[in-house]
Amino acid sequence: MTRRTGLDRAIVALCGAFIAILAVSAYYERDVLLLHIFQSLIYVAILWLSLRHSKWGYGVGISIAALWNTFNLFSGFFSGGTRVWSAFLSTGQISDPVQWVAPLAGIDHLALIVCCVLAYARLPSKSVRDLGILLGSFVSVTVYFLTIIALTWSQFLPRIKEILFGG
Repeated sequence: MTRRTGLDRAIVALCGAFIAILAVSAYYERDVLLLHIFQSLIYVAILWLSLRHSKWGYGVGISIAALWNTFNLFSGFFSGGTRVWSAFLSTGQISDPVQWVAPLAGIDHLALIVCCVLAYARLPSKSVRDLGILLGSFVSVTVYFLTIIALTWSQFLPRIKEILFGG
């Protein structure tokens, strides 16, 4: 039995929080429901592997969080989220719940990266070969993410066009 620490619980909580964010987004935008169900499986894998202090779990956690944040930074999703938050702080009303959760998701992912790095750092056995695990994690996550997007493309294409092209 692997001893659980506060760091383990933080990773579980961050994965759970992101799954909740995916659920909120899917509730308001049904066209991404299937994509978000598949995407949530990544976070289930991260928490399961991380509770076993697996280097692969930490690599997958770092990889998906970095990939998701990078995509959303360049897609304009974060900037849209900051505009919705600005309006929310001024008026108390949320105009777009999906974009409202985008900054929360970004913060969640930054915290997940930090927790996974710290969890890896506490492991007694580290080697240069672990870079291969990180690279393998990134490749696996990217392939999985692109695959689930390809499988659900027709369901969320209108939303992607709206985000990328403004209409």
